[in-house]
Order: sequence, then C-alpha cells, then structure tokens
Amino acid sequence: MSPDNAPAAQCVHEIFEAQAAATPQALAVASDSGQLTYAELDARADQLAWRLVEAGVRCGALVGIHLERATEMVVAILAALKAGAGYLMLDRAFPAERRRDMVQDAQPVVLVADAAEDVEQLGSSAAFVAIDCGDGPALPHGAAGAQRESVACVMFTSGSTGRPKAVAAPHRAIISTIVGQHYTRFGPDTVWLQCAPISWDAFALELWGPLLSGGACVIHPGSPDPMRMAQLVARYGITTMDLPTVLFHVIMEVQPAVFAPLRDLLTGGEALSPELAAKLVREFPHLRFVNGYGPVESMVFVTTHQVTASSAALPSVPIGRSMAGKHVHILDEKLRPVADGEVGELYCSGEGLAIGYLGQPALTAERFVANPFGPPGGRMYRTGDLVRRHAQAPLEFVGRVNEQVKILGASVDLAEVEQTLQAHPGVGGAVVVSTGDRSDDRRLVAYVTARPDNAAELTEDDLHDYASAKMPNFMVPSRFSIVDSFPRTHNGKLDRTALATRDITTIGQTQPRQQKAVTQ
Repeated sequence: MSPDNAPAAQCVHEIFEAQAAATPQALAVASDSGQLTYAELDARADQLAWRLVEAGVRCGALVGIHLERATEMVVAILAALKAGAGYLMLDRAFPAERRRDMVQDAQPVVLVADAAEDVEQLGSSAAFVAIDCGDGPALPHGAAGAQRESVACVMFTSGSTGRPKAVAAPHRAIISTIVGQHYTRFGPDTVWLQCAPISWDAFALELWGPLLSGGACVIHPGSPDPMRMAQLVARYGITTMDLPTVLFHVIMEVQPAVFAPLRDLLTGGEALSPELAAKLVREFPHLRFVNGYGPVESMVFVTTHQVTASSAALPSVPIGRSMAGKHVHILDEKLRPVADGEVGELYCSGEGLAIGYLGQPALTAERFVANPFGPPGGRMYRTGDLVRRHAQAPLEFVGRVNEQVKILGASVDLAEVEQTLQAHPGVGGAVVVSTGDRSDDRRLVAYVTARPDNAAELTEDDLHDYASAKMPNFMVPSRFSIVDSFPRTHNGKLDRTALATRDITTIGQTQPRQQKAVTQ
C-alpha cells in the first residue's frame, strides 16, 4: 500500500494499523535487538498501550520514551500514539541535565524505560512503565480517541534565549510529509536506514516514511558511522537514506561507496556543497538525490529539489519548490511578497505546521503569525531564513536574517562571505562570525577547514588575498583561523555562539588587518 492509497485516517497509528492489516508478515523494523513484522509490532504496541492507559495516560497527554535505539523503542512510540498520547524522545546520548530539563518543560505523565533507575535520574514524578514485562491485555484499535490535530510528538529545538523550545507537532504534520508526496519513493519495496538522532524531526521521516507505506525501517545503533552504515546497507538491502548535510559531506569524502546500492538519498539542514553534489550525481547516476529544506516547525521538509548535474553546477544548490499541501511565502519586513530575484524572508504555511511551542504562548504568537494569503484563521511560520526565487526557478537559500551584521556602517550578510570563502579550491568549509560589542569595533573573523585532498598548504595570507580579490574591503575578515572542525551543539547544528565567544587573540598568527572606511 503506497501513501497515495493510504486510508483517509486522521492519525499516524491508524494508517499504520491499516498497513499492518494489509501486510502482516512483512518486515516492519529491524535493529541489533531483533526484528518485528507489521503484525508483531502492532500486537506488541497494543499490549503496551493498555499498560500506558492503566498508568494514567489519556488522550492529549505526553509519554516520555527513554530507551536505547532498538525495536523496543519503536514499540513504545507506537504504543504512545495508540494510547492517545504524543511521544517525547529522551535521547540517552544527551547530558542528564538536558534530559531533566526536557522532562521538566514537557511534563510527560508516563516514562517508558528499561528500569525504574532510568526514570529516577530524570528527576520526574511521572509514572514508570517498563518496556519489557511480558504479554498482557491489548488496547483495542481506536479506543483512545486521538484526532488529526492531537499532538503526535514533541521535539526540542535550539532557542534564541539559550533554552531549547518544545515544538508540538500534530498527527497532521507527520502525515502530510509522507502521504501523497513524491519527492522520494515510499512503498513496500523500500528499506530505510534510521540514523538521525531520535530527537530530530528527520527521525519522524525515517521511521514513519517506511511504516506508513509498507516499507522496512532499519535502526542504526548509536551515532552514525560510515563503516557500520555500509554493513547495514549490505545486510538489509537498504534503498533509502535521509542524511544531514554535514554527514553527507563526510561520507562523500571518506566512503562514498556507501551510497552505491541506494535508490534514494535525501539531505538537508545546511548549505549543500555543489562540488560534492556534482560528484555524487556523476558517480551514481542511478540515484535519486534530493536536497530539501524545512524547519522543525513544519516537519522535516517544506521544499525539495532533485539534484541534477546542471543544478549541482550552480553556485548554490537550490532547495527546490514547495511540497504538496505545504506552502512557502517570500516576504519583506512588511509581509509583502518580494519580486523575483530579490531576497526575502521565507514563511511556511500548510499542513506541516506545528501547533506551536509547548508552554510558551508568547513565543508561539511571535513565530506563528496570521497568514494573509490563506483562509481566515490560517497561520504561517516565520523561519528567519532568507531565500531568493528567480522566475520559474526553484528557491535558492541565501542565509539567516540574524546573520546580517553592520561593519563600518555597511550591511554584511555572513552567508555571502562564507560562500565566497567556500569557493576557494583549498577550503572545505567556512564559518564567519562578527566580534566586538560596539559598531565601531566590530570585525569579521573567519574559521576555515582545509579540504583533505588539498595538495597545497592553506595559509591565512592566501585566504586574505583570495577574499580581497572577491569582495569589497569591508566584507573581508580581519582574521582567519584554520581549524580542524567547527564546534557543534548537542543536536549537531553549527554552534556559532561558541565561535563568536572565543578569545580572538588566540586565533591564528596574523595581526588584524586595518579595515578601510566604506565608500558609499
């Protein structure tokens, strides 16, 4: 059963139940801990759902999942939905303090774990339900009464205040990302590798993409490792991967053969390297390669673009066009559509939108604003991302609204400086931050990684000369630092704050170059 033929169910678990009835003996999920068919997964989840209801779970509640990456984790997720609750993934790889903060903010009524000791360390008064306690009664299908707008999952994302935000996503958001979509192949002949961190929205696509369409989900144990990924591809015949851009870049550099057996590869999260994209398209022409864009607040992807040799040859690989049921609006500061070729802020609307931020109505109102382009009462999410659309062309990602700074009175988009440096043949990656609290003391500092196959040594003087030849003086960083890697947050995103707060006197060996006044 493909997503196009899926029943008009309101909830994620209802679509799964229909699939389990249609293909009961098909492989649903596999991990180092074992395998489950659709019938086995459905039955075990029904039994756990009964215990969750007995423990106090009611429609609209949250269930915390504090388990290792294994088939049992999937049983617990499905059981939470069947009980009418949403699920909250508590990644055991996170520091304990962060997990405690997540539980405190989200307030799950039940925590599913291996042992009571696992719950005690979270400092929660929530009831404990063991994942493994044998057979028992099963909750009948449809008994919990969840609806299309009920919360299906809560995902924490980084916040501008320094404290993560809890994004509450309804069943509608997950279903809209899979059912009726054609950016990748869904169906019983697909085998997906689940390797994204369980707290990411990409986890929902890797899990429900196959399970709502009759495919199989293979869970990668621990953090993604190219060698382990190659083994899983060979063992299970994996057809589909969805990788963060950073991980895609790494694998293309160290072990691109991992991708050879695949049929579909998706990536997103950061700017895609045109050079590595072109290499993939050239070496694996059979592979459908999709570059996607989307915030957590609109469930994985809002736009997608199938990368071809011609699009990989562009200065930046497009992020594509909006998906079915999801919409994008490119607006100026007064919420007016910008003309083709102009840069504007991207707003998302449609079926993928989250309900908002759990327990933060003011922040929800700030980011989820009224949609003047849709029916009354509609909302759109302000992404803070800048894009450009040329006539009849897919969207081009430009940068972040908050990555624009004033240098000597002139506006400088950090993304533009980064993209210029990344075009240097010896540069693997570049991140530019501004330093200095006063406008007259603000400078740009560039952190650069060298390409591993670069024969010539990358020097700071070389980088300065290259940048000076490409950009006006006020856009040229006053300092360059060649580093092995960039600092990242717990969820894998670039940590600009860590870079910006470094003591610049320890960066590099060159002295700051005098920046000239901007000529208007």
